[in-house]
Amino acid sequence: MKYNLTKKDFQTAFEFAVKYHLDPTKSGTTRTAGSARSLGEVLDSFLLGKLAEIGVVNILQSFNSKKKFVLDFDLKPINEVKNEPDIVGVIENSLNRKPNLFIEIKNTGRGDHWLGLTLEQYETIKKSAKDPNKIFIIGVSIDNDDSNKSPKEKDLLGTYLKKITDLETFNKFADAYKAFIKIEYAISGAELERNGTVFKKDSLFYNTDLFVDVGKSFKRALEAGKFKDLGIQKGGEIKKYSQNKGFPPPSVFGAIKLDGKVRIFEKKNDKSVRRFIYAKTDATIKNKILGEFKLERGKYYLYDMTTVGRNPTLARNNIWVAKRSLSYLQGKGLIKSAEENLKKIAKNI
Repeated sequence: MKYNLTKKDFQTAFEFAVKYHLDPTKSGTTRTAGSARSLGEVLDSFLLGKLAEIGVVNILQSFNSKKKFVLDFDLKPINEVKNEPDIVGVIENSLNRKPNLFIEIKNTGRGDHWLGLTLEQYETIKKSAKDPNKIFIIGVSIDNDDSNKSPKEKDLLGTYLKKITDLETFNKFADAYKAFIKIEYAISGAELERNGTVFKKDSLFYNTDLFVDVGKSFKRALEAGKFKDLGIQKGGEIKKYSQNKGFPPPSVFGAIKLDGKVRIFEKKNDKSVRRFIYAKTDATIKNKILGEFKLERGKYYLYDMTTVGRNPTLARNNIWVAKRSLSYLQGKGLIKSAEENLKKIAKNI
């Protein structure tokens, strides 16, 4: 499901960001470093956020044309800002009312490993909504159909500045009006509670794609017998390991269960360990948090237990579902499809 952004959408988001930046009641510093927040930083943040919200309400509108969904474009003083839903009103039968559901709209990138909220944010939302079945988190990505352009040339602010200025500086950017919003997921609070895992503050942020195809150089080294052979495993639980000697293996994942036959190899140096798997048969590996992995007979895989980011230590408590496990959970009927939940939102909000 996607929505093609329009000239009006960009104008609305851009004008709101500029007004926000100039409003004397708004903080002029960043949340983390306390440094001055420039107009460019505000534009980057609000273009992305407000265009995502605009895209979502237009997609919801396509499921229920009898309702109009109202976003928050008011400039409120800091002391009046509350943890409000992203859709703050519904117009139905010419009457404006509060929404019956709490909608949280989040931007998600292709490289994101997890979906969900900080635990503190979720608990605050739950107090407001009173029922986890009335909370919905909608994840969206933003891309551009200008296929000849690189990711940098598709930058939202750059593409819009190309449209509204005559500066040659911006000529290489993509066409802003080929940008679109795509729904990546829509999950209820109840689904998040039932299927999510709590990752506590000061724990580690781990990769979720545990089994990935090896590159040519590793394949050649494995075929040449350059790595230690740890032996054959048929079924059972695959042992987790510490890939970086400074970090423990991810015990939070629980059992990683193998159905099939594999051979395991190991490459060690002073700072790190890497393990590789050769699928001697077609194999299925299941994990309650990460979902299902399919290994193809005769192929080598890196058994990847890396942490994510330069500083993988989590600064907050979080409740997350692995993004890669969504289709697995939906197939088992544990989480509804994005379309099902969006239709439910459009009907019940």
